[in-house]
Amino acid sequence: MKAEYQSPTSIRAWQSTSPRYENLTRKLRAVQALALYLPQLPLIYLDTLVGTTYYGRPSWSFQFRAFRLVLAYFIWAKNPGTRPALDVLTDASREAIGKLKHSQRAELVVVPARPDQIVGDAVHEIIQPEACPCFWQWLDDMPSPATDDRPMHQRRVMMYFVGGGMVQGHPLQSALGWRIMSKTAVPIFGVNFRKCVTKQTAFPAALQDAVAAYFYLLDLGFARENISIMGDSGGGGIATTLLLYLKRHGFPMPDNAVLVSPFVDLVDDFQGDPEPLHLDILNPEMCSMVQYQYTENRPDLRATLLSPSRAELPEGYSYEGFPRTMMVWGEVEVFKRGIEQLVDCLRRAGVDVECVVGKDEVHDYPVFTKDFSDDGFFGKILPFLDAKAAIRAKL
Repeated sequence: MKAEYQSPTSIRAWQSTSPRYENLTRKLRAVQALALYLPQLPLIYLDTLVGTTYYGRPSWSFQFRAFRLVLAYFIWAKNPGTRPALDVLTDASREAIGKLKHSQRAELVVVPARPDQIVGDAVHEIIQPEACPCFWQWLDDMPSPATDDRPMHQRRVMMYFVGGGMVQGHPLQSALGWRIMSKTAVPIFGVNFRKCVTKQTAFPAALQDAVAAYFYLLDLGFARENISIMGDSGGGGIATTLLLYLKRHGFPMPDNAVLVSPFVDLVDDFQGDPEPLHLDILNPEMCSMVQYQYTENRPDLRATLLSPSRAELPEGYSYEGFPRTMMVWGEVEVFKRGIEQLVDCLRRAGVDVECVVGKDEVHDYPVFTKDFSDDGFFGKILPFLDAKAAIRAKL
C-alpha cells in the first residue's frame, strides 16, 4: 500500500506527539479507510470479473482482493505514529497469556538476564540485560514441554520471534506458531522481546533478550542441533541478528533457521518496484518509522549488521557458518528485494538455503494462507526440520 516514506525529522515529530493525538489519528484514519474502501468493492468485483490486475494478481479471487485491501487499510489506520495502540512495555502485558483457542496451551517462563553472554554490539550504556518473558507453546495432542520427561537428546524446540515490526506483537497472539506446530508437533518457545517503542527498549534490547532465551534453552539441556530459530517480519530480522551475533562470538549455533518475510533491510525506502508497493499489505510510512526507532541507539549499524541483505557486515561478522535456512517470502511483498539479496549473500558463503516463494502472495502470507499442499510452506516445513536428523540417523 502506498503511504509516504517518512524522514527522520517527521519521525521525531511523531515521537514528540502525545498518545492522545496518535489515538485520535487512528480514529480519523479508520473513518477515512472505511470511506475509501466501501466504494471500491464494486470496482474490485469488476476487476476480478474482467481479469484486470489493478486490485491484485490474476489468480486472486474477489474475496482475497477485498481482504487484502481492507487489511492494508487496517494496518495503515492502526499505525499512524511511533507507538502501538496496545501496551507492549509493561510486565503485565508482556507476561499475559490471554485467551487461547481450545486446542492451544501455553505456560509463562521468565528467563533470567544473561549479562555474561552480552558482548560486542549487544552492549549499550543505556540498555541493560533484563529478565525476558517467554512462553512454552504446544497443542493439546502434544506433551507439555514444561513437564516432558523424555531424554533431552530426543527433544526438539523452535524458538520464535514474533512479527510486528519490532514495535509490537506477542508470540501467543500470532497464528504462525500455532499453525506450524499443527504440522510439525515441535513445541515453540516464544520470546516476548522488548519492543523498540522507546530509546530504552530499542536495539540492542531485543538482541539481549534473544541471547538470554537461547542460552536458557541450552542450560535446560537442549542440544544445539535440536534447536530451530524461527521469526517472521521484524522478528525474522531479530532472529537473523541473533544468528550473526552467535557466530561472531563463537557461541554454539542452532541447527537451522526458518525466516518468514524477514525485515532485513532497514535502509530501503521501498520505492524500487511499484507492484509490491501497490499490492502488499505493508506501507513505506510504517516501515520507515520502525527502521528509525529500532536503530535509534546504533544508527551506525543500520546499514550493516541490522541490514544483512546489503552484504556490508561489520568487521568480525560473517555469513559463513550461518545455519541451514528456510527462507520464505511472498512474490508481491515489499521486503522481497532485501530477502532475495540476503539469500544471495548466504549462498555465496556456502550456506544451505531452501527458498519457499509464495506465488502471488503478500507479506507474511503463511499467517493466513489456505495452502497446505506438499509444495507449499506448510508441506515443506517438517521435511526441512527433519532433514538433518535423517542424515544423523544414517551415520
